[in-house]
Amino acid sequence: MPGREPALDYEAITGAAIALADLDGLDAVSMRKIADRVDSGTMSLYRYVNGKDDLIELMYDSALGELELAEHPVADWRTELAELARRSRRLCHRHPWISRIGQRPTMGPNAVRMMEYAMASVDGLGLTVDGMLDLVSTTMHFTQGYVQAELTEAEARRRTGTDEATWREVVAPYLKELLGDGRHPYLGRIIAEADNDAHPDVVFERRLAMVLEGLAHGLP
Repeated sequence: MPGREPALDYEAITGAAIALADLDGLDAVSMRKIADRVDSGTMSLYRYVNGKDDLIELMYDSALGELELAEHPVADWRTELAELARRSRRLCHRHPWISRIGQRPTMGPNAVRMMEYAMASVDGLGLTVDGMLDLVSTTMHFTQGYVQAELTEAEARRRTGTDEATWREVVAPYLKELLGDGRHPYLGRIIAEADNDAHPDVVFERRLAMVLEGLAHGLP
């Protein structure tokens, strides 16, 4: 019929919201903009979601659906958690807005699927449920923090238009003055000795291994 609005569903609304967030960030997501993308009236969307908070839950769970997980874990717990951390990091780089909302207490189907897989990965270690959750949460929180640092640095470079080499050149005079009196020896060593050119993937793997090694020492 002429003038009839197109049929809507959760998938179309959520997909439009994710596309907006991927392009311009989470703050750019609004019911009006989503309505424009799905060629619908803004008020029509409220038949499906109550507002932005509900929409974010749908977006988060939909994004988690991109994680490639086997039906059951097949390797040892460290291998499984390490791979889950890597895939979660890649997911956050595809959808940077995820890092802003953190680990959502959602019970969407994809969130449940991921948590069930993670907990199954650490089963059989003689731990209580709380102990199993400690292994999973510690690994995922490390991953989330690392990605947040990566994205913050990337945003700073985008905002200022400077790369790493240019930034060092700009701050070099200040650092020379700050560290010249020898009162900050460790910061001086970081500036002089740390491998600041190390690829983020290399640093991530090194630190992830440290986290998992520390968790392993706490096992019964």
